[in-house]
Amino acid sequence: MMVLHSKDFMTRKILAALLSVILFTAVDCKDEPTKPPVTEQPQDTTSHNFVVTRVDTLGSLFSFANGVDIVNENNIWVAGIFTEKDTDGTILYNKNLAHWDGENWTLMSIPMYGYNNTGPSPEELGAVKVFDDSLIFVVARQDNSVAWWNGTKWTSNYVNEAVVSPNFWARSPSDIYFVASQGRATHYNGQTFTKINTGIINPPLTDVWGDENAVYAVGEGHGGDEGLESVFLFGNSTQLNIFNKYVLNSSNENSPNFLGGMKSVFRASKNSKLWILGGWGSWKVYDIESMSPFNAERSFEFPFDYPAILIRGTDDNDLYVPSSLNSEFYHYNGNSWYKFNANINNLLTLQFAVKKSNWMMIGSLRNGVGSGIVVIGKHN
Repeated sequence: MMVLHSKDFMTRKILAALLSVILFTAVDCKDEPTKPPVTEQPQDTTSHNFVVTRVDTLGSLFSFANGVDIVNENNIWVAGIFTEKDTDGTILYNKNLAHWDGENWTLMSIPMYGYNNTGPSPEELGAVKVFDDSLIFVVARQDNSVAWWNGTKWTSNYVNEAVVSPNFWARSPSDIYFVASQGRATHYNGQTFTKINTGIINPPLTDVWGDENAVYAVGEGHGGDEGLESVFLFGNSTQLNIFNKYVLNSSNENSPNFLGGMKSVFRASKNSKLWILGGWGSWKVYDIESMSPFNAERSFEFPFDYPAILIRGTDDNDLYVPSSLNSEFYHYNGNSWYKFNANINNLLTLQFAVKKSNWMMIGSLRNGVGSGIVVIGKHN
């Protein structure tokens, strides 16, 4: 077990402080993503009926639930750090993965190499992906430490040749994409981690998603000497092309294609719409109607008091945008946006996931000084 006297959890309390503003200009790209089909028919809608089925706490003080993967309602995995108190009251940072089997939570300690590469220990996990019962993949919250479950044992590795971060999307166990700070991206082919050329060193890449044919990445933040920047990338396992990059300045802030800082990207399939969550000061969802020339249609502006964290869903008529505080999310049913609040006081939301009719909101109580928390719900 590892005793830790200082963690970087304090930085997570300042969620409303650093989102950037940017502006779009079109850049040609040889390979364009498949354009969504044009239809004159009204889109099917889903319901706005949501219920909370259970709320669970994991760990003691300074516990965080950072990543989640839903296999089904009786098979859920949550990555993070879940503390326990020793007999003398010392906080032990010794659990980092939790499993729900439909009746009970089981807390586990997965040995990971620390970001100092000092040797295996139960480092804080940032993400988990379950491919099947014999293949589970976890990533440390600090870049580059990974581990696999092969059905029998866990194997941990510190990746030196490329940046591996909790911001990843997987098409399959042998086709995984990671994005990180300084415009860095990595592809894993099932055996080797390889750097992906992006052509940028700024801004930080914040989210990645893909479909059957393409991979999309977005980023926002301070771009060095150029100031506040945002970027939208599109490509494959060897190259992510700059489709649009925006630097905020006084001459372009009124552009019709202004999206603000791009935080998150989602596309349900190659025949679905491409959605981007962006904003600065306020948060908006955009439907990308055309890639070349670039054209974005604003779908909705969220009246959140705190930053939105991502956009996810199951289809164009089932989208979710959660807030970082106050346990609330907005749902798009193909026709309208609706706010649902789980009414969990003092919840710092760090991740949201949806699988069929099951949804989950996870994070930490009391802005990161309490237990990890898991909110499980149904979409009826």
